[in-house]
Amino acid sequence: HYSNDVISTMDQETSQIVDYLQNPETPGLWNRRGLVMGYVQSGKTSNYTGVISKAADAGYKVIIVIAGVNNNLRNQTQIRIEEEFIGRDTSNLLHSSKQKTLTGVGIIESTRFPGTFTSSQRDFNKATATGVGIPLQNMKEPAVLVIKKNASILKNLLEWLKFNNIPADAEKIIEPMLLIDDEADNASINTKYSKEKVTKINEQIRGLL
Repeated sequence: HYSNDVISTMDQETSQIVDYLQNPETPGLWNRRGLVMGYVQSGKTSNYTGVISKAADAGYKVIIVIAGVNNNLRNQTQIRIEEEFIGRDTSNLLHSSKQKTLTGVGIIESTRFPGTFTSSQRDFNKATATGVGIPLQNMKEPAVLVIKKNASILKNLLEWLKFNNIPADAEKIIEPMLLIDDEADNASINTKYSKEKVTKINEQIRGLL
């Protein structure tokens, strides 16, 4: 339903953001961080689902989206990512015998699907992820998880990722990882910046808008 102009702009902006990411083929350990700002209802979710798709094409193996602090936001984000990246309805995630309904991009292209360890019905937990039946390190396609910003969820996810890192070469399989915090201004960790520095940065940003 997007116009050609919107699609063209979105293509350019997502490519620019991906260009700032680290090359996933870079050897050794590395860590790159960035911040993308957008107005309310300005298409932020569409933007980062485009970034996710291009990052997956570039070679990112594990994609984690932190989608707010409540279930409604997480569920909405999961459904959007199903439509715009996964291509399948995840409500039957744990029922391998049930047919997975195609949705969104899956209707257009149904030969490849990212793996997913969360569903539109449930946030991440180790039992659900293990119940999928495919170890993370054995996946040939990128894996995506949509989670709440919740201490117990994050702890369980970290433990599960460590558990999946059993083989000696697992680092090469479950990394590199792209982490997107959709609500970076809400319940994020404190920074080392003073209030004065934050105020100055905000003033500079307002001057650019």
